[in-house]
Amino acid sequence: MCWFARILAFLCATCTLDADALRNAAEALDREDFAAAIPHLEDALDGDPANDNARFNLAYAYQFQGDQENAIRHYRVVAERQPELLAARQNLAGLLMGGGQFEEAAQHFQAIAGARPGDTQVLRMLAVAYMEAADSGAAARTYRQILEIEPGSSETLLGMAQALDGAGQLIDAVPYYLQAAARDPKLHELLPAISARLEQSGARQDALELFRRWARSRPDDATVQEELGIRLLEDGNLRAATAALERSVEIAPSGKRHAALAEVYRRAGNADGAHTQLRLAAESAPSDAGARLRYANSLLQRRDFEQAAREYLSACEADAGQRDAWNGLAFAMFQLGNYPAVLRAIEESDTLGPPRAATVYLRALAWDKMQQYEQAHAAYRKFVALNPDMQDEVWKAEQRVKTIEKVLSKR
Repeated sequence: MCWFARILAFLCATCTLDADALRNAAEALDREDFAAAIPHLEDALDGDPANDNARFNLAYAYQFQGDQENAIRHYRVVAERQPELLAARQNLAGLLMGGGQFEEAAQHFQAIAGARPGDTQVLRMLAVAYMEAADSGAAARTYRQILEIEPGSSETLLGMAQALDGAGQLIDAVPYYLQAAARDPKLHELLPAISARLEQSGARQDALELFRRWARSRPDDATVQEELGIRLLEDGNLRAATAALERSVEIAPSGKRHAALAEVYRRAGNADGAHTQLRLAAESAPSDAGARLRYANSLLQRRDFEQAAREYLSACEADAGQRDAWNGLAFAMFQLGNYPAVLRAIEESDTLGPPRAATVYLRALAWDKMQQYEQAHAAYRKFVALNPDMQDEVWKAEQRVKTIEKVLSKR
């Protein structure tokens, strides 16, 4: 349906010149020769400036010649003189929209809507004008009118959602976004971004529920299932997180997904499942120092010191800046009785930052095991001086200091 209206009913002219001009204009308009019609209509208006029909058709001719400025100027005169002439308001509003003059356009659409109650096309144009004029509240009220007349249109539901959203009522907009997406699957792509904005606004549960709804439409998308699982894990819903992450691993296993599933299993108390996933994560990404480190820590907890040491060493080779890997390697080597390797690992760790109390103590123990009592004595004293929150170890260190001093005094 063409939005712009045309009127070709001319008022009777009082002189022959006006009559000839109007007749020639009418013939040109019938041929849709707007360029030819314009001079005749201008002549007619010179003779009869009050001829609003002639002015309307002049505006119409200018409009289709692309002279929007003159078209708007003449339409405005007609609309002011004959406010009930909806065709003039209609064409004027359309041109104003194209020219970015949305507030004035909305005024004319509002007048047309008042004269045509129930005309959803006019109401939609009015709502769009309000939205473009940044009057989201008025747009929402208008979309609500449309929904009362024609419920269920995805276009209107989306417009309503966007109007409420623009008015700062994102949570109220969500049901309309969902209804629109239910009717038009292409609109599902809006939901992740809306979910992210809800989360940023602090509405975490609403954000999660919206993302879950979207994820249901993507059961075979590993990335979507992974993100859903991580969000559910952060929310503490371990059962649902497990299902989503297991699904993501089943579809397309990756180191990151194995690691995330391992964390879910760990929190759920499934130590064996967590260990297996950490191993798979390390195997799937051999150069990922973090994955190697996490697997090594799991091996250490299971007291598989030899394998843990190998994984810690692999992590260090992948990233020499992994201080925790050097410290883990030192501890594993201590359990294996390789004290020189303990000291070498601690030296590497100390190059990455100030010595930690635990590694200072471990160094003391290694020197002590090697019967290097002077070095052990100094390390124990350094550890005690740090005053760490390790009461049992501090007491043991103090006792060893006393014992070593006795040994050294006899030399």
